[in-house]
Amino acid sequence: MIPQPPPGVEPPAAPGAPPPPPALPHRPDGDLAILGSGPKGLPAVDWSFAKALLVAFVTNIALGQFLAAGITMLALGVTSTDEAGGGVLVYVSVVADLVWLAGMLVWLSTWHRDWRGRVGVTFGARGLRDASFGLIGGLVLYPVIAFVVGIPLTILFKTLSGQEATTPEQLPSDLSPTAVVVSVILAIVIAPVVEELFFRGILFRSVRDRRGFWIGALVSGLLFGVVHYVPAPWQDTLLLQSIMVFTGLGLAWIYERRGNLVANIVAHMAFNTVGVILIFTAR
Repeated sequence: MIPQPPPGVEPPAAPGAPPPPPALPHRPDGDLAILGSGPKGLPAVDWSFAKALLVAFVTNIALGQFLAAGITMLALGVTSTDEAGGGVLVYVSVVADLVWLAGMLVWLSTWHRDWRGRVGVTFGARGLRDASFGLIGGLVLYPVIAFVVGIPLTILFKTLSGQEATTPEQLPSDLSPTAVVVSVILAIVIAPVVEELFFRGILFRSVRDRRGFWIGALVSGLLFGVVHYVPAPWQDTLLLQSIMVFTGLGLAWIYERRGNLVANIVAHMAFNTVGVILIFTAR
């Protein structure tokens, strides 16, 4: 009977035999090899574009827009969006966004525990510097989008439709004082945090780390424009969505420059603050 080595002990290699091959490294997400790294030397993210879309479907559409929004509307005594006033829609949007945010954080914390290091969420002295950059970037981005992008697009859609083209209002006009405060918090605080975590931290990075900045920025910017759909005449709706595509490109550039999602959240907050001020002062 040939003696066997004890469990866990590799038998010695035969003289002149080649060494055993090294263990294969873990392949992130099981489908695509990570190429390169993230912005400013961040580690590449270990989830794919398909996984990012799946997370959005589950956390935003299924849990946020369908389940949480539906329960909230029933709790407020409304059975359809046609019956809901502007205030109700604001409250529903807050609940849906918070559920979306919670779902993303649960997914990241459960399956990607090092997500903060990969996405780049840095506070402290560097966080203050990046936040200052984001504040300036957001304030500069608004007039750039409004004049350099918005005016040519307005002329284009007016020419194509033969009608005046204006961006539809994103904040309802029939709001109570309480709903006004909630809508401002939604636009300036909640939406920037939720949207930057997904569109830049999760979606953009899933493409950018494999295909490069411009493809990642374009893909995430296009989807950023799509979700900013507001029912209106087609030229007005497409005008708003097109403007938001370019806004997404600008926010992706800020992220690429700083590699810190804090900078992006502050930039988005500054951008939306200018927009909210102009909306309410124009009424």
